[in-house]
Parts: sequence; structure tokens; C-alpha cells
Amino acid sequence: MNNVSKLSLKRLLLANPWGFVIPVVTGMAATLAGVALLGLSGWFISAAGLATAMGVGIVFNYLTPGAIVRGLSILRTAGRYGEQVTAHNHLFGLLRILRLWVWDQRVAKDAANLHEQSRGDLLQRLVSDLDQIIRWPLVVFLPWIYALLAYAAVSIFAYFISPSLLWPLLIAALLHVLVVPYVCGHFASHAVHVGQILGVHRRSRFVSLFSALITLTIRGHWKDYAQRLGELDERQRRMEIRIQQAISLGRLLSYGGTILLIASSFFLLSERNSESNHWTLIEGVQGTWVVGFILSILAVNELVLPLVQSFVAQGQSQVGLRRLNQLHQDAQAQPEGKIDRIQQMAFKHWRGFHASSGMGNKAIDFRVDEGESIWLRGASGSGKSTLLASIAGDCLSSGDAIINNEKRDLYSNQTYQTHISYLPQAPHIFQQSIAANLYLGNPNASDEQLWAVLDAVGLADWVKSLPNGLETLLSSQGRNLSGGQRKRLALARLLLRETPVLLLDEPFDGLDKATIERICHSLENHYKPDILILVSHVGSRIGDNARVIEL
Repeated sequence: MNNVSKLSLKRLLLANPWGFVIPVVTGMAATLAGVALLGLSGWFISAAGLATAMGVGIVFNYLTPGAIVRGLSILRTAGRYGEQVTAHNHLFGLLRILRLWVWDQRVAKDAANLHEQSRGDLLQRLVSDLDQIIRWPLVVFLPWIYALLAYAAVSIFAYFISPSLLWPLLIAALLHVLVVPYVCGHFASHAVHVGQILGVHRRSRFVSLFSALITLTIRGHWKDYAQRLGELDERQRRMEIRIQQAISLGRLLSYGGTILLIASSFFLLSERNSESNHWTLIEGVQGTWVVGFILSILAVNELVLPLVQSFVAQGQSQVGLRRLNQLHQDAQAQPEGKIDRIQQMAFKHWRGFHASSGMGNKAIDFRVDEGESIWLRGASGSGKSTLLASIAGDCLSSGDAIINNEKRDLYSNQTYQTHISYLPQAPHIFQQSIAANLYLGNPNASDEQLWAVLDAVGLADWVKSLPNGLETLLSSQGRNLSGGQRKRLALARLLLRETPVLLLDEPFDGLDKATIERICHSLENHYKPDILILVSHVGSRIGDNARVIEL
């Protein structure tokens, strides 16, 4: 599937030319089927109405207005059924399209921002946005169609009663379908947009609250965090109040328009008898049809009331589309130029920083030659991990990088990255077997090589104790592993690559002294890289033998 430039309501909801036609046609078919089914199932109600009409039919025909109301209720109920069925079908189609679209965006997204989509909440975000977008045809488009069709049907009915009823019907239709929704949207559309954005931000705050529970407990920032959540709650409450006030105003205007329509209809269909001083129907108009017409107006009022809050669904859909468009990225051009085996790396006024916040390390100058090891040290927050990520080409940077005496652009440079192996603090473990995770480092590795590298990081005995050994299936993100096991498994995968440059971010975190010693022995002997750059707060033999750079 080709990349798409931007999503829009038209492109998304009409992803195929029958995107709306099929739901509407299917809804009509479901309506006809519903009329037949509900008509048969409720035959006794019709029979009761017929018996009542036969008993008092001499005075007034109760059956006609009752049948009108019943027919409208059947159409409404059956239409709701058809609407829900077709909406679910259309939603599944959107999910299929957007799944491929999101994959395209992830492929095109640059490495500095890829972490924003690499979490498990991406799917929840996508489903939430789709849930908002699908409200547009259900709460905005289709209710307008229903209201227009209902007014057209009532207008035909009114024409046969008296053509003079068409003018008040036209005015009421303009009021209900255009004026009232516009007035409500004008007063509350901004509140809807802000409320949706605040709701998304508030949910993310609560999620981060649980993920940062330990940090908040240790550092004691509960009051500040609770204060920010309280401010979000208060702002969202004010937005909700404004939205509900707009909806209440719209309902009041709609009811007022319906009442005026009924009053004007009575005025046009009646005249004052000068002799009896009473209001009577004009000649040729039957009371039964007038009552049926009034009941039809009340039924139409039920259909136009949802239009009052259509601006809410409109705003929610636009916010959902805006969030989906945030995933869009144009494909980045890859830097060209062949790089031989890296023997020297020099950095001048080099600073790594994150795209979202701009935070990173202070600019630094250093050089590392083949056979050297460097230990990056510094206080927490000094930017050690960001500096290492920038050297790996995984985050943005400023300054000059000189590789083998030639200036290079490292960011997202796949040619350069084939010569380095980078272990971040939170490495990815895939929901595959242990062997499959290791093969990502070297697809052609033999079983002997796999066992050797597992022994080098102190995991061989543990893997041998598992019932399925190398074929043991790991859970998503390696949740059935401890933090140290995840880190060592990722390190083993990197060692299989045998690249000249090895970048390690906290490789010894959570490991005992014996395991640290084994890994150091492996890195100094069989798996020794040409250049090693280490970030660690834990002392080790490698660190003791490395050149220290303080940040």
C-alpha cells in the first residue's frame, strides 16, 4: 500500500467509492426488513387499535394517527438496527485500511521519533481515534439525512392536507437542520476541541502516573503531580459545562421551533366562527389527518434533536483525524557514501538531543581510536544516554562527526549503523523464541555460535534448564524475563553481529559481580570490539581499563 499524504474525512470515510452508498442502501434494506418483522410481531397491537376504531369510529377515527405514529416508530427502530450493522462493517473496513497506513508511517518515521510509536499504547490510540472518527457518519451525516427525509415525507403529507402548511414547514426545517446546529457549534466547537485534547492528555497523565509510581514515591513529587492533574480536571470540567450549555440551548431552540410550527399549523388550518365564537377546522380538512400531522411533527422533532449535538461528534472526529495525521511522516532520504571498517571516531562540539524536548548533553570534543575503550560518566541527567544514542545515530545531534578522517552525518545513516552495535537502556525483545531473537544479530549463526554467545553473557545454563531450550517462546517485550536477562539477551544478539564498534548503555544494571566479571572477560577476549564506548554507573574491569570522559 502506498503512503498517503494526509487523511481527511472524505478520504478516510470514502476509502472506497461505495463507503457511504453501501451503508445507506443496506440501512434501507434493513429498514424494509424491520418493517415486515416488527409489523408481524406486533399484529396484536394493530388489532387492538382496529377494535378501538370500530367501537368509536362514528365519532373519531383513532386508527389513522395511531398507524402513522406506529409506522414512524417502526422505521426509526429498523433504521437504528441497520445503522449499527452497517457502521460496524464500515468500521472494520477502516481498521483494515488504517492498519496498513500506520505501518507505512512507522516505516517512514525517522529513528529520533520512532520511540513515540514503539509502545504498546499505539494500538489503543489508533482504536480510540477510530472510535471518534466513526461518529462522524453515525452522529453527523446520517442524522442529517434522516431529518431531511423526514421533513420531505411530512411535507408531502402536509401538501395533501393543505399546501399552506409548506411555508412553516420550510422555516422549521431551516431552523432545525441548519440554524440551531450552527448556533450550537459556534458557541461550543472550540470547547469540544479543547475538551478532547485535554481528555487525551489527562488519560496519558494517568498512565504515566502508574508507570512513574516508584519515581514519584522516591522523589516525593506527589503534590505537584496531583496539582497538575487537578488543573486538567478543572479545565476539562469547564469545557464540559460549556458544551452541555450549548446542547441545552440547542434543545430549547429546537423545542421552541417545533411548538411554533404546531401553533402556526393550527392557525393555518383553523378559522374563527363568528356565530359560535369558536375555532374550527377550515372546510375540507379532516380532524383525523390534522392529529396525524401533528404527531408526525412530534416524530420529526425526535429526529432533529440529535442534530443539536452533532457539533460534538464533528469536533471529536476532527481531533481523531488530527491525531492520526500526527503519525504521518514522509520517507527520509538516507545519507550516501560507503564506509570502510571504522578505525577512528572524532567528535567536535558534539551534542545529542531529543527531538521532542531538545534536552541532551552539553557540547563535547573527544576522539577514540581503534583498540580504545571509553567510559562516559556523569551525574544523573547530564545526557550520557543521549550522547551515546547520538553516536549510534538514533537521535538528533549538532556538531561534527569525523569517521575515518571523513566528516559524516550519523543520524539515521544506515550505512554507518551497519558498522556499530548499540545496546540502549531498554532493548527490544520480540515475541519469538530465544533462538529467533538471537538470529536477528546473525541469521546464519550456528547452534554452536548461539550457545557460545549465551555462555559469554551468562545465560547458557539458564537456557539449558528450560524445557524447550533455544526454542522457548518469549512473551511480548520479554515480560517473562527479568531486567538483567533481557539486557543480556539483547547484548548476546549484538555480539553475534561482530561489528567493530560497540556502544553499551548500562549493560551491568541489575547484575551480580560474577555475571559482570564474565561479561567483561568476554568483551576483552573472544568478543572484543575495535572500539568500545560504555555508559555505566556500575564499576567494572572494563571501566577500570577504559579512558574516562566526565560529562
